[in-house]
Amino acid sequence: MTNIEKIRELQGKIMKDIAAGALIPVMRIGDELDLFKKLFEIGPSTYKNFSKKIKLDERYIKEWLLALSSAGYISYERSKKHFFLTEEQFAILGDENSNSLMIGGFENLTGAVHNINKIKENFKNGKGTEWGKLHPCCLSGSARFFKPAYSIFLIKKWLPSLDGAEEILNNGGKFADIGCGHGYSSLIIAETFENSIVTGIDPHKPSIEKARSLIKEKGLDNIDFQVASAKTFKGNYDIIAFFDCLHDMGDPVNALKYAKSRLNENGLIFIIEPTANDNVEDNFNLIGQMYYSFSTLACIPASKSQEVGLALGAQAGPKKLKEILNESGFYNVKLTYKTASNMVIQAKIK
Repeated sequence: MTNIEKIRELQGKIMKDIAAGALIPVMRIGDELDLFKKLFEIGPSTYKNFSKKIKLDERYIKEWLLALSSAGYISYERSKKHFFLTEEQFAILGDENSNSLMIGGFENLTGAVHNINKIKENFKNGKGTEWGKLHPCCLSGSARFFKPAYSIFLIKKWLPSLDGAEEILNNGGKFADIGCGHGYSSLIIAETFENSIVTGIDPHKPSIEKARSLIKEKGLDNIDFQVASAKTFKGNYDIIAFFDCLHDMGDPVNALKYAKSRLNENGLIFIIEPTANDNVEDNFNLIGQMYYSFSTLACIPASKSQEVGLALGAQAGPKKLKEILNESGFYNVKLTYKTASNMVIQAKIK
């Protein structure tokens, strides 16, 4: 017999998720039109005054403000009918220099929605869609989404957890950032360790062009970028990093074998992957829901578009990753740091 209570419970959860999903285009509009920054800078305003100052249609602005006030993303002062952003809300939604910025997640989701027809065909034909052929919002959104975590954890937590990494870089060590995308992680290393030599590597030329433009803005001379894959990059390095990209690779075993051939003596592999448990049922939580969904729409297609197409997925778990590293010739493997969303894995030849 059908359990009405269970039906109501699931319906309630789905209603919450639909309400959250309805924010995706609303948030993207706010991001593209720079509405969050404008509202923060203008300060508490009625919808009429705000729309007048930014010269956008009053009726659309009213509804946009009401939608995000309902969600608690924008604040509302009832007596004066003022809409405004607190400093905390601005840090999360509109401040590109904030370590708390999360708006890139909505940008990524927008891209995922645009990719549905492509991925639907992948379901039918078993093939993949390479990263560079996904909607551009997936690339730029991912870069912005991961940037705050790199800013918070890379220097203060992740690197210190590795054996001698800080000393290597302070003493002029060479650092390779595989799958660097727009280069945010590469830039953080280069800025922090001025004696180091940093090379960002990515097969997607437009992403590398974006990264190179950031070098000019920063005026750094200890960093460069290569358009190359994980199995074709040039140079030898003391530290080779794979930030949130190993699971996207079609052939991670041979990518790691190639990285091994490019490591200097006593060098190490530095891997960042989404936090996951080895048993899939232990990933049935908010983080698992997010990463399994991202994986379905981007990570698995990216891997299956390449040679081998192993399709590790974004929730591979430490046991499977260790197996991959062992198969690649790394036996000194350990988990060095872990948060709710990321885990750090170190591997050495000896």
